[in-house]
Amino acid sequence: MPGSADAFEIFGMRFFEGPPEPPPEGSVSYTVEFEVLDNDGGLKSAIERASVLEEERDEPSPGAAALISRAQSDYQRILASLYEKARYGPTISILVDGREAATMPIDAELGDTAQVHVTVDPGPEFHFGRVEVTNPPPDVPDDDSLPPTLETLGLVAGGTAEANKIIAGEASLVGRWRENSYAKARIAERTASAYHDNSTLDVAIDVAPGRPAVFGPTTVSGTSRMDPAFVAYYAGLKVGEKFDPDRIDRARDQLRRLEVFKAVRIVEGDEINPDGTLDMGIEVAERPLRVFGGGVNYSTLDGAGAEAYWRHRNLFGRAEKLNLGASVSGIDAQDPTEYNYRVEATFIKPGVFTPYTDFRSTIYADQDSPDTYRARTLGGNFGLQHRPTTRITMSGYASFEASTIDQTDYGDGDFLFASLPLSIEYDGSNNEYNPTRGYKVIGSLEPFYEINNQNIGGIAQLEGRAYYGFADDRFVLAGRAAVGSIFGAPLQEIPANKLFFAGGGGSIRGYPYRGVGPRDPVTDEVHGGRSYFVGSVEARVKVTESIGVVPFFDFGNAFNSELPDFDEPLKTAAGIGLRYYTSLGPLRFDVAVPLDPYDGDPNVAFYIGLGQAF
Repeated sequence: MPGSADAFEIFGMRFFEGPPEPPPEGSVSYTVEFEVLDNDGGLKSAIERASVLEEERDEPSPGAAALISRAQSDYQRILASLYEKARYGPTISILVDGREAATMPIDAELGDTAQVHVTVDPGPEFHFGRVEVTNPPPDVPDDDSLPPTLETLGLVAGGTAEANKIIAGEASLVGRWRENSYAKARIAERTASAYHDNSTLDVAIDVAPGRPAVFGPTTVSGTSRMDPAFVAYYAGLKVGEKFDPDRIDRARDQLRRLEVFKAVRIVEGDEINPDGTLDMGIEVAERPLRVFGGGVNYSTLDGAGAEAYWRHRNLFGRAEKLNLGASVSGIDAQDPTEYNYRVEATFIKPGVFTPYTDFRSTIYADQDSPDTYRARTLGGNFGLQHRPTTRITMSGYASFEASTIDQTDYGDGDFLFASLPLSIEYDGSNNEYNPTRGYKVIGSLEPFYEINNQNIGGIAQLEGRAYYGFADDRFVLAGRAAVGSIFGAPLQEIPANKLFFAGGGGSIRGYPYRGVGPRDPVTDEVHGGRSYFVGSVEARVKVTESIGVVPFFDFGNAFNSELPDFDEPLKTAAGIGLRYYTSLGPLRFDVAVPLDPYDGDPNVAFYIGLGQAF
């Protein structure tokens, strides 16, 4: 016998939901209306958001006492919402079936239904009069993570006297003292006096900074397989260093970077010790040692793909990781020998030389088979990655590849390629997966020696990204530009998998992956070049809190010359994307149309991914 379908919800909309159940016996259904005599500045919306009566209006009250309790609690909630709007002389009336809720006994009787009417006269808007701070914090030089000043927050004479400015101001004062190493700074006293004759609010804040502190010993609890001493070392909180909240934030990020812990908590000691040190504690909970997983992807141009991995998170007790992975992509060709394959093993040892330096080594074998060539490669690399600050990452590796390349007239044959890839990245953006402000710059240089042809040269690349958000980051303009050059070797003697191409999801959307570049004058086939230039501009518009649209324009090309030749035309594409914002980052769906396609190129391309395009 078939059963009824269960209701389910997608994007806030419910499907296959049956008729509502009748209210339980003794409950009271009610309607609520709000009347605000001066609705300037969205007061009515703020009041409704604060009201329990409004929040639960679709749910019958379990009884008369519960409804009266809701109404009586709304006085303080509405009052607090008005304080946040700088209204300190309001009149609030809540009538339940014509009776003032504040004076109704809790056991008053009501019928099965009730009418609630809320009337609010918010009174005049108040402004700050005198704003006095006892023990204001001194300036902190060379620190880009300071709390905002009172002036920035608007906690100044003449400013609109919203209550949340006072709370934010107190947090700022304490935060700035902590940035000066006064770890136990606190607000000793706060007074706020409202003057109704001139609608002003005087505020006096007394800060108790306490004593300056330095970091003391760090204890670690909660480990089972991890070495506690290594956890304390990797956190980077050195005994005797001046207390700095930024150091604590970085320590937390350091420990999360290990990928060993499912929970990390850093606890400051209750008091500063007589010698000026502050004891620190790290509480952790470990993840399982081993993890495996996989994923699939699809593009209308590049075909389907799949990947799988196995990872050991903690080989020897100091978060040494071993990653084994395999992937296949380009599954749109009929011949499996034309697919892209890769198997690799990566070993990572964190915390060598300094807590911010990791050793990494990878060996791999792959086949890369875009439309323009086929490369079969066996290689490996080893080196160091160092993070001198929270925004800068540097790396240096030694790399060796043996490759066989065919299905092209450019860069084909057998190659033995030894190189020293070096890179530096500065990330001045505010979010890794969904940046709305700031910028990012990535530069790399890879000196190489190709043994078979005895060529010495280098590969240089530079990329910049910028983000500018306004309207509370509901509208973000984003731009990206990248340029690259291969120098020191002739075009025909550079391996095809090292040459530059453009096109694809990370380059010029709408064109095939590595499908844009210089063309052979005889065959008219695309081949790689010794330089490239690509760019993108996007307008990221949030339609709702979870849904956004992104019109974009991409452009670029690859060139035979060592430097980009801007006498050559750039390929362009336009499109629009949909974003669904999650706690992990936005889910991305893009549709792109090439504006100047080659013969045989598709007219449209679709892309799916996690995170913004750049």
